[in-house]
Amino acid sequence: MVRVRKVAVLFLVMFMVVGLFSGCSSASNETTGSESAQAEAGTPEASKEEPITISIWWASQDEFKEPLLKAIAEYESAHPNVTIEPEWLANFDYYENYKIALAGDTAPDIVKIDHVFVQSLGYNGQILELGQFGAGEVKDQFVEAAWKANMYQDDVYALPFDANTLALMYNQDLLDRAGVAVPTTYDELVDVSMAINNLGDEGVFGYTVPVSPQGSGFLSFQFNSWSARNGGQILNNDWSESELNSAANVQALQQVSDLVTEGVIPANVYLENEFYEGMVGLLEMGCWNINRLVAEEAVADFGVAPLVTLKDGVTNYAPLGLYSLAVTKGSEHEQAAYDFAKFLATDKELQLSYAKQTSLMPSLNGALDDEFFNTPEWEVFIEQFRNTVSRPGTPVWPSIDKHLSEAIQKVLLGESNPTKALTEGKIKCDEELAALK
Repeated sequence: MVRVRKVAVLFLVMFMVVGLFSGCSSASNETTGSESAQAEAGTPEASKEEPITISIWWASQDEFKEPLLKAIAEYESAHPNVTIEPEWLANFDYYENYKIALAGDTAPDIVKIDHVFVQSLGYNGQILELGQFGAGEVKDQFVEAAWKANMYQDDVYALPFDANTLALMYNQDLLDRAGVAVPTTYDELVDVSMAINNLGDEGVFGYTVPVSPQGSGFLSFQFNSWSARNGGQILNNDWSESELNSAANVQALQQVSDLVTEGVIPANVYLENEFYEGMVGLLEMGCWNINRLVAEEAVADFGVAPLVTLKDGVTNYAPLGLYSLAVTKGSEHEQAAYDFAKFLATDKELQLSYAKQTSLMPSLNGALDDEFFNTPEWEVFIEQFRNTVSRPGTPVWPSIDKHLSEAIQKVLLGESNPTKALTEGKIKCDEELAALK
């Protein structure tokens, strides 16, 4: 009997030992499988029990903050182990600050940034390629142009969030006084502007473009459209060489230059604020300022029309503006950061809430069908959104943008002519492009 008990105890001990090791092995496999499933299905990393904190850079103005804070509350409620910490900045133009933060290991997990910097950051390994987290599964939810704007070669480095574009804003009161109608072509733009100038009112002008001695990043954004409306482009089709000094681009810059030299627009000054004060007749401007046109306190009868055509037979392309969500290289919680970025980017109600507060356009398919956009002003911008041209998605765009802006600035300040300035700019751009590996 004693012998039988000893054998039974021995078997019991062996069973417990085997079970212990088997359990460890099973737990290990289950953890690995769970993490794999999370990566494939996009399940939040927060399903683990340990707390996770995700930081995100965001602009601090109330109209930008409110939708994000609401989204954070909703997400944290559904993911109790995740804490989202927004870091409020003055605006979204923090590309240089972001690079400094990366170097100092103080960058956030998620950054909302102008799409023109996405390729540069991705190429330099400063943001993560998102296909590894399942981004391809949400591709079809977005407007195609917005999705492609965040790609470099075959990889996607950010998720589209809010988009914008330009249209022609006008002051109907000044048009009526001058006895002219909203222009639709370049020649009409010149004639209408001069008619308003000839009213003789001090400080009143027909048109203005974003030029100043201090320079203007908005200038190259707008010129991308002037180039396209003349049948040109900034780079060739595979982005290996600049086309800055093409006939179309020289013509585009000559058109802008003629506005200055012929007295159509004032030299060396940009009169955007004066437009809202009722002192300028025409202004190419973005949808983000719609509210300034339709507000009760608006000082004039403002309206919105399509951009003028600049060359017969060429579409009146508008430039595409887009801000997107990227995940920082070095984030301690890459999958969780992507999951929250995906939540922000693919939540239609959130995008609509954001758009309604900021007068920007959601990047999700079908979102623009919302009744909010059923106004004369928005109808024009949405139509222009269907005919946009994106700035080239090359990693050296920040440098190309600088060279292009300098060339335009030299011409509009009377320091050079379009052919010379753009040829010099092309040489500099081609050097940048040649340096890409």
